[in-house]
Amino acid sequence: MKLSSYQIRKFRDSLYFVLIGATTGALFAVAMSFVLAESDGIPEDFYRFVFLGFFTGMGISGCILILNALLSKYRSQPLWFSLFMVPLLQSLIILCVYGAVFSLLFGFELFHVTAYPVPTFIFSFSLTAVLNFYSDIERLLGRHVLRGLLLCTYKRPKHENRFVMFLDIAGSTSIAERIGDISFHAFLNDFYCDIGPVIVNHRGNIYKYVGDEVIITWTEKEGRSDSRALLSCKAMAERIKKAEHRYVGRYGEIPVFRCSLHYGSLVAGEMGLTRQEIAFSGDVMNTAARIQAECRPRGESFLASDACLSLFPPNPAVWKSIPQGPVSLRGKKGDISISAVRFV
Repeated sequence: MKLSSYQIRKFRDSLYFVLIGATTGALFAVAMSFVLAESDGIPEDFYRFVFLGFFTGMGISGCILILNALLSKYRSQPLWFSLFMVPLLQSLIILCVYGAVFSLLFGFELFHVTAYPVPTFIFSFSLTAVLNFYSDIERLLGRHVLRGLLLCTYKRPKHENRFVMFLDIAGSTSIAERIGDISFHAFLNDFYCDIGPVIVNHRGNIYKYVGDEVIITWTEKEGRSDSRALLSCKAMAERIKKAEHRYVGRYGEIPVFRCSLHYGSLVAGEMGLTRQEIAFSGDVMNTAARIQAECRPRGESFLASDACLSLFPPNPAVWKSIPQGPVSLRGKKGDISISAVRFV
C-alpha cells in the first residue's frame, strides 16, 4: 500500500515525537539520579535510572499518540472533554507506564515509597491540561495565531509577502436547498476536514472560513518551496476524488470547488478588542477574491495571476497555464493578467 505524503509526514512526526519523548525521559532520569545521589560520582543505580527514563518516555509518548489517534476519529467532542477528560486519560497513561517500568526495574514494593505516584499524577495532569488548552485554543484561532498574540508579533501592523488562495464550493446554494441547512453544514464540515490535512501538508495556513469559502495563505518561503501553494489545489482535488463514494452515500452530492491564487504584499496585524484576531488586509486579498469570482463565468476551476505563476518553476508534466489575457477586475483601476491552471 502506497502511503500519501501526508501519511508519511504524520509517521515521521510521530517517530520524532517518540524519540524526543524517550530522550527527554532519559535525560530527566539522569539528572534526577544525580540529584538524589547521596555521594559524589556516578550514582549506584545510574543505568537503571537511564533505562527508567528512556522506556518511560518512549512508552508514554507512544501511548499518547495512540490515544490521540483514537480520539481524532470522533470530531464532535465537546470542549470540556478535551480540556478535562483528555488530560485525565493522558495522566493515567503516564502514571501506568511510569509505574510499570519502575516496578520492572526497581521492584513494585518500592513504587509507593520512592516513586511518588500521587505527585506524579498531579504534575502530569497539570502539565497535560495546560498543553491541551494551548492546543485547543490554537486550533480554534488558527495555526500560529495564538503564538503571535502571546508574543505580540503583530501588535503593530507590518507588511508580509504572502500567497493567498480563495476557495469556494461550486453550486453551494442549490446543494443547500436540496439537502437542507443542517445537512449542508455537515457537508461543509466534511469538506473542510478532508482538505485540512492537505493544506497542512503543503504548509498552508487556514486564515478564515466564510460560509462555503475558505481563505488560505502561505508565507513566500513556504509557498514557493516545491510549488506548494500551486500544487495544493491538485492535492485537494485528489483527496476529494478519493472520498466521492462517501459524499454520494451521505449527501448525494460531490463537492466541486473553484479557487484562485495571487501573491503580493499584505498588511498583517492584530484587530479587535473584545474578540481579537490577526487580520490580513490589503490589495492582494481583494485581488485574490476578484480573481476567484472570474472562475465561474470563464468555466475554470483554478485561476491565478501571471505574476504569481511566474514565481513557480515550469513543470509541464504536472501543470500548465492557459493565458486569459489582461482582465479588468471589479474595484481595481488597472488590468491584471491571469491564467487558468490545469493539472496534467
